[in-house]
Amino acid sequence: MSNLSFEDAINNLSNDDVSIRKEAVESLVGITDEKAIEPLIKATTDENAQVRFKAAEILGNMGDVAVDKLIDEFNNAEGKNKRFLAFALKETEDKKVIPYFVEATADEDFGVRKVAVRALGELQANDELDSIAKCLEDEDWGVRLAAIQALGDLATDESIKLIKDARKAEEDKDFKKSCNKAIKKAQKRQKAKASGESIVKVIPMSTIKEMEKSNLQKAIKEYERYVEAKQPKDAPYKRLCVLYRKANDYDNEIRVIKTACEVFADNDKKLAYFEKRLAKLE
Repeated sequence: MSNLSFEDAINNLSNDDVSIRKEAVESLVGITDEKAIEPLIKATTDENAQVRFKAAEILGNMGDVAVDKLIDEFNNAEGKNKRFLAFALKETEDKKVIPYFVEATADEDFGVRKVAVRALGELQANDELDSIAKCLEDEDWGVRLAAIQALGDLATDESIKLIKDARKAEEDKDFKKSCNKAIKKAQKRQKAKASGESIVKVIPMSTIKEMEKSNLQKAIKEYERYVEAKQPKDAPYKRLCVLYRKANDYDNEIRVIKTACEVFADNDKKLAYFEKRLAKLE
């Protein structure tokens, strides 16, 4: 674990030694200070792929703090320099970036187009079906595949038909397999929606617990997915309560507790834990 101060980390992002830049960007994981935004944006164009990716991931996890600046930079960037800004914007999961990704599906750089169309699927941009469909005709195989995955994310009758049509028109066996996989995912989501289930992608609790050690901000984001989906597991709610309490973020702790009380209303033992915790806060 790095002992670099915030100032040293920011300064070291421009060091000539790549190992020092790697240490610097790793030490900024979880940061929310606006002063870090511009240096991290610059780092998304670093010659080292690890530095570029980590800088983009940090920016994406900063959410509202960084999204407007990221949009401005994204609109002014060109070529490869735009790729990791696109990834950062996707990671914010902010729906106001949808129009910018729609425009980016026609970008000159295939890497930007690929991230853009994939993001439209993840952001559930159902109104942008035509923009996603156009990417099925892209000259780049990776962009076409990303479009298939995006259509699978939308999980509508229209998007499934588009996948089936693309599968029929394609000769590549691997592409056809990807189409089959996307159709199965879409149909599964449709059934879940029909039964009233919340469609939220969650990762294993053990993975998130490990993530707390290296990227607390990302871990909180992943725990929140369990809360959003109102998953009947008390562990993510408890961990969020602990993490929000440590950060003196009582509003979010109360929000999580109240959601837990709703989810575990029929489980007296689990409900008692959260009611007791809530009583101490109110």
